[in-house]
Amino acid sequence: MSRYSSFGPLDNQIEEQSDVGFVRFNDRLRPDQLQPGELAMSVNGRMSISGAWQTRKGVDSFGPVLTVSTEALTAPFTCYTNRTITAATRATTTVTITTSVAHGFVVGTLVDVSGLTGTVTATGNRVVASTATSTTFTFTIAGATGSETYSLSSAFAGAPLISSAINAAYGSCLYSDPKSSNAEYIVVALQSKAVAVNRLTGVSTDIAYPSGITVTQNAEMRQAFDKVYLFIAGVTTLYWNGVLTSSPAFAKVANGAYTATVYLDASSNTAIVDGIVTVSATAHGLSAGTQIYVVDIAASGPALTLNGDGYNIATVATNSFTFYAQIADHASHSCVYSVRQSQGRGLSRMPAPAWGVYHQRRLIVPFSYTTTGTSGSEVITARNVTDEILFSDVLDSDTYDQLQNVFKVTAGIADYLQYTPPFTEDQALAFNRHSIHLIDKISGSVNDIEIREITREAGLVARRSVVTIANQIYFLSDAGVYSTNFGDLYTLRGAGLPLSAPIDPLIQRINKSYAYNAVAAYFDNRYYLAVPLDSSIVNNAILVYNVLNQGWESLDLIEQGGWNISNFIVAGSAGDAKLYAVNSFGGINVIDSRADDVDNIYTYPGLSGSSFPIESYCETRQYIFDSPARKKYSSFEVHAESSDTNTSDAQIDVISENLDSDSTLGTLRDYLGDVLAVSEDCSVRGRIGNLRAYGAQLRFTPTQGRPKLRLVKLSASQTFRATTQAS
Repeated sequence: MSRYSSFGPLDNQIEEQSDVGFVRFNDRLRPDQLQPGELAMSVNGRMSISGAWQTRKGVDSFGPVLTVSTEALTAPFTCYTNRTITAATRATTTVTITTSVAHGFVVGTLVDVSGLTGTVTATGNRVVASTATSTTFTFTIAGATGSETYSLSSAFAGAPLISSAINAAYGSCLYSDPKSSNAEYIVVALQSKAVAVNRLTGVSTDIAYPSGITVTQNAEMRQAFDKVYLFIAGVTTLYWNGVLTSSPAFAKVANGAYTATVYLDASSNTAIVDGIVTVSATAHGLSAGTQIYVVDIAASGPALTLNGDGYNIATVATNSFTFYAQIADHASHSCVYSVRQSQGRGLSRMPAPAWGVYHQRRLIVPFSYTTTGTSGSEVITARNVTDEILFSDVLDSDTYDQLQNVFKVTAGIADYLQYTPPFTEDQALAFNRHSIHLIDKISGSVNDIEIREITREAGLVARRSVVTIANQIYFLSDAGVYSTNFGDLYTLRGAGLPLSAPIDPLIQRINKSYAYNAVAAYFDNRYYLAVPLDSSIVNNAILVYNVLNQGWESLDLIEQGGWNISNFIVAGSAGDAKLYAVNSFGGINVIDSRADDVDNIYTYPGLSGSSFPIESYCETRQYIFDSPARKKYSSFEVHAESSDTNTSDAQIDVISENLDSDSTLGTLRDYLGDVLAVSEDCSVRGRIGNLRAYGAQLRFTPTQGRPKLRLVKLSASQTFRATTQAS
């Protein structure tokens, strides 16, 4: 309408409101309560420091495809009718089945195949890979070679069966080879073996478990002392020494009762050359990193420190070991050695913990079990104590002093220990389920360690949601996500809102029965928290917090069967760093990796990555022009920009309240006459049609590429200014 130099009290003057950029979303407040730059919702989006909202980068599958002989029954599944198999052939990894009548099988679901005989077993539960016709389907057998035609004997394909095969990843971690500057491996614990996947080449190497041992429950994995430990509550911990050649394998840590010290005192057992002390001792049973103490030396022997802090064993052989000492060379002398003795209740082996944390050269573990018996025939006994932690000796993960190194962290309240993440160089936090405690002076003697209660008003829900970012710790509690540093730890006592307050409706949707499975990571200045939303029992959604923008950025969803996150792993350095997500089947995917608008994800065992379009959108705040009156919305303006790799298009909708409506205004193509070219930007203006409402929002839904939304403007004029009732 025309502009005038002045307006009367009943004139409808056109007003404009806009957002020049976006920094966060908030779905707790009503859309009309949001501030400029805040979105009402952001799904599968990212907000850069320039203020543009954009569809996130795609997830890319990394591997591996598990080499298993059959597939476990996983829920949900379909009880198909059995169909007679009339022909079955295999060409390398692909098996083609022909049925006598239409089978009705769906790609990606399980069917049981029986009655086939050949050189490579094809029976058992199988994932349908393709259905070329109504009477044929295919599945794959990873690692199979050659070709064959199967012989048939009462052969059927139909409803999947419960089998003894358990295709699942029970734990995972990053292993960085200390002997190489860029060799990193993602180690995944499966049922009958572990697999180390080279991060750069994708080549996987099997790591065997000790004979007779399988993993059938969730495990915690961690690298410490240049080894990878596999922790399971109430089970003797396994370790792998990082060597990938000559049949790599896990072994049990030292277990059973801690045997009395055996003195190593063979005649002429010590020789020193260039600071390397070599001790000859038949079948000593010691390991690298263990501390050895000098009890006695010959009168003319080397100037080794008697007792004192001991020496760390550097290398071991069957009948000898070495350590370093800054003393002169000695050819052959007799010395007496011993490992450390307890000053009280006795030393113990690692107590079958559910997890372990490496900090200040010690391993910190929960002290919930004891290990007795003999090595290899150990007896694990529950202590029925859930609030104590145990510190290992310095640089010795096999030795724990049950008198000096045990600490209770509940201050007499009914609570139980969840996790003890490192906090600073000299501190760690003890997270209980309903309280938090500070462990101080860890770097000194264990006699000097102090434990102080911080709060009983917040606790830890999910152990792997804890992430340290600079001087802050992020974690998931019952009240939501908290972020705290040493300076404000004490403010948790009833003060301050959780970091997740702006997305509390999403927090309330977390399935509380399975919230303990939540996992988190810090990557690209963002806190990624994978959680089980609604009725899901696996982590099917990611909440993304942008540390630079100081706000929640996105709810990431991939609503496809088989998509879940059991662990996050950050690997690489500088421009090569990546965020890996390991799923419950052992598949590895890379978050925010692809430049296009497609997720190529690993879903089920035996299948390679599957591609799905990213479904993203954002909704602006509600523009009410600072008035409760009804308005007449006349026009809009959107500034958009295409990514530098893909052409783009998006649909623009208007959402109004009172009167409530949801209408499509058009697409970028509609207004431009074509899709938005690569690296091009545009200003799209259109009419809303004098929509009458209290407030209005715009919804921006990318339909092609990853367009950026940089600016939104709405124009409206107040209507019904008369004092009489509007009808």
